Amino acid sequence: MVNYTNRVMVALESCMGHEIAWPDRQERAQSAAHFVSLGFPGCVGLIDDILVKLSQQPRDDGETYVDRKSNYSLNVQVVCDENKHVIYFFAGVEWKRQQEVQDLCLEINRRPGGLLYR
Repeated sequence: MVNYTNRVMVALESCMGHEIAWPDRQERAQSAAHFVSLGFPGCVGLIDDILVKLSQQPRDDGETYVDRKSNYSLNVQVVCDENKHVIYFFAGVEWKRQQEVQDLCLEINRRPGGLLYR
């Protein structure tokens, strides 16, 4: 199981920046138009988050992988557009994802008008 998890993670991470990329202005407008027709104004993607249980403690910084249920797990978050194409992917430990979200919020606050609607 560990080998398959590693293979999937390596494959997804190798796609970051070219196959998996945040949409440009035109793509965001197209996605927003689709989602507003479904009753979700301002939306450019759908998000899901799951904890993937690990069979054992990771070798490096293993204690950071303990989830709220005291299992070793990996937090996986994926955002897809209206065509079910992945536009964002995160896999790591919960506190690192929270730091990423915090950093994104700080960046949005620095730029009135936001990153999502430029």
